[in-house]
Amino acid sequence: MNQQLQDLRKVMAAEGVDYYIVTGTDPHNSEYPPRRWQSREWLTGFTGSAGTVVVSADHAGLWTDSRYFLQAEKELAGTGFSLYKIGLPGVPDYLEWIKNTVKQGQVVAGNKEVITIDLEKKIKEKVKEKGAEYTSGKDLLDLIWPDRPGIPDAPVYSLDLSFCGKSRKEKLDEIRTVMKGLDADYYLVSSLPDTAWITNLRGNDVEYNPLFLSYLLIGTEESFLFIPEGKIDSGLSNQLLEDGIKLKPYGSESVVNFLAEFEGDSVLMAPEASSAGIYHEVKKHLKVVLQSEISSEMKTVKNKTELNGIRKAMVKDGTALVRFFFYLENNWEKLSLTEVTAAVKLAEFRGEQDGFMGESFCTIAGFEDHGAIVHYSAEPETAYTLNRPGVLLLDSGGHYLEGTTDITRVIILGGRAGESIKKDYTNVLKGHIDLASAFFPVGTCGIQLDTIARYPLWQNGDNYLHGTGHGVGHFLPVHEGPASIKAIQPSKPLKEGMVLSDEPGIYREGEYGIRIENLVTVKKADEFSGDFLKFETLTLCPYERDLIEPTLLTDAQINWINSYHRRVYRELSPYLNKEEEQWLFKKTTELERPKRG
Repeated sequence: MNQQLQDLRKVMAAEGVDYYIVTGTDPHNSEYPPRRWQSREWLTGFTGSAGTVVVSADHAGLWTDSRYFLQAEKELAGTGFSLYKIGLPGVPDYLEWIKNTVKQGQVVAGNKEVITIDLEKKIKEKVKEKGAEYTSGKDLLDLIWPDRPGIPDAPVYSLDLSFCGKSRKEKLDEIRTVMKGLDADYYLVSSLPDTAWITNLRGNDVEYNPLFLSYLLIGTEESFLFIPEGKIDSGLSNQLLEDGIKLKPYGSESVVNFLAEFEGDSVLMAPEASSAGIYHEVKKHLKVVLQSEISSEMKTVKNKTELNGIRKAMVKDGTALVRFFFYLENNWEKLSLTEVTAAVKLAEFRGEQDGFMGESFCTIAGFEDHGAIVHYSAEPETAYTLNRPGVLLLDSGGHYLEGTTDITRVIILGGRAGESIKKDYTNVLKGHIDLASAFFPVGTCGIQLDTIARYPLWQNGDNYLHGTGHGVGHFLPVHEGPASIKAIQPSKPLKEGMVLSDEPGIYREGEYGIRIENLVTVKKADEFSGDFLKFETLTLCPYERDLIEPTLLTDAQINWINSYHRRVYRELSPYLNKEEEQWLFKKTTELERPKRG
């Protein structure tokens, strides 16, 4: 049992808390929070980006999804935390587990700063059934985390209109139109990506995410940005003031005290993103209207400037990837790169591209059986060396001023691929192509399309437990809701201009992992007279020809691959040297159609 768990239990006993919930999020319900709020990792040692911790006097558990099953088993060993695998038969979610074990009169608690309005409501409903009490209180970890990081102080910068396509004033006016229809005087934006998108500002407070700590309060005539002092210089402050945005000190207390001046007015708050602590204080003075973040769906639908920027980013990203794969294929035997140093080298190739602003997430480089760990995170001490024949899964992405990328490719180093891995790779590729080729009527949700990508695997008794696709931001977090393509989670209809990933996979524990990922955008299907949509593939990088088994593909699928590869060569070859261009030409040579009996 680790010391952090022991210390937390002592504090819980002193505070009269029987169960304590740690979400691992920040006051803005961020998937990737600043270091100060990476409480899940500090407490348990688990480094994944998703999971909830519950601690009682005699038990401690971590609930996470299939992306992290293998990783969590390793990282939780010896810590005193048990792993609960979300989605598997017989495994209750953490709220059900609390309901099943809590006793009448016991107290369940969480940090009021990070527990959202929605989550607080769900917890209260569960524990009430057992006669227990939920209290949204202080941050108990603050009492036992002696070297806890402080508030980040990285400067904020403005994203030029040539990249955004719409000014902050235009976005504020659009939001105010919605507010007027809801008869709201104010709208409190807690989501960091939403604030960044609305204001056309970016920052560096969160690793791999161009975000900054803040709250944005939009009024009918002027707005207020609650942000740590010193993050915005005088020049940018004046620009914001011209657009009707005044600066205020950061923090929930600052927000609450300021709103208290508008006694009797109404304010919109998003229950999925706003902290319960702010909600309970604000509703003492104002009428609170719970409304999903107005701006969230607005920012998922990219405008023409944003989409054109993303296409430019894909050319840059594809060029960097091709140069890296050429380098790797021709040097792996003599360089002895590891999974860690290979990821560093890829980042160097991306860094040579104009407008590169950093990686969009920590690169997943899984060689051989490490590839079967869905969100594997290589460490120097345990990373494999790429000095022998094998299969490498590489999931990576970059932020560019023009847009954000996310791509997964599987390549083979040396040797010949066996029949089983070629079959697996081709079946994953079939699902990937079928989804990318789909036509669907307006109003279709991602959950309705998920089966398309899984079907070729299902026909062989195989499946994958993660989602097929997630929304992607425009120089914003690589995971962006509400758009998604998932089997077990209801989603909103896909709309023209949304950008999502297409990433089916298959994982053979102890052997290898296969995942193939491109980003796609939703566009109107001109092939039909009715209201139909389709996908346009944005990512530019060849597939691994040596892992494709053409006899398993239909003629239509072969045509799709050949057309895609022609496009990849056409768009990337002008940016390569002669040797790299010849390598890409070989990699994109047309597949021959097998003779059919």
